[in-house]
Amino acid sequence: MLPQSHVTYTLAAVDGLAEKIPALKNIDYRLLALAAMGPDLIDKPLAAIYFYRRYKAAVLFAHTLLVHAAVFIWAVWRRPSYWPYLLAFNGHAVLDRLWYFYDTWYWPFRGWRFHVWQKIGSEQQDIKLAYWYAFTRRPELWGWELGGLVAGLWFVARHRLYRIERLLHLLKTGRLPN
Repeated sequence: MLPQSHVTYTLAAVDGLAEKIPALKNIDYRLLALAAMGPDLIDKPLAAIYFYRRYKAAVLFAHTLLVHAAVFIWAVWRRPSYWPYLLAFNGHAVLDRLWYFYDTWYWPFRGWRFHVWQKIGSEQQDIKLAYWYAFTRRPELWGWELGGLVAGLWFVARHRLYRIERLLHLLKTGRLPN
């Protein structure tokens, strides 16, 4: 899944739940967006700098059950107020459907090797083109990305973020304008 879809699905989900869960009213949407992209913000630079040559994958440590469980335990134990950001970080694994990719999700319990997607068309000869290869060679992703676009448009329209002053308020404060 492309980064913007991780963000838009997460923002739309939290926004939809905010009316039912008062604790979500004071959430920082900027941090929520970063948490939703967290595993990619960690793994993609690691892959580009070093690990891609070794593993031929751009989905590495931060996409493993071990890391998601560690983040969950840390947040629940040390920072309970971070639970919305924890859910956004772990929601990344749900949106990527990582449990289908055993060598990565269950790393290192199934060996020390990461495997990209175990699907034809996901081979990545060049890390700089990882998203391009995934998107152009795996048309099943298009539906997910279209859903992300719809979620993003819904979020923008619902909060009238097409008005520059409202968008700037969100970007400056992390809060939705009233």
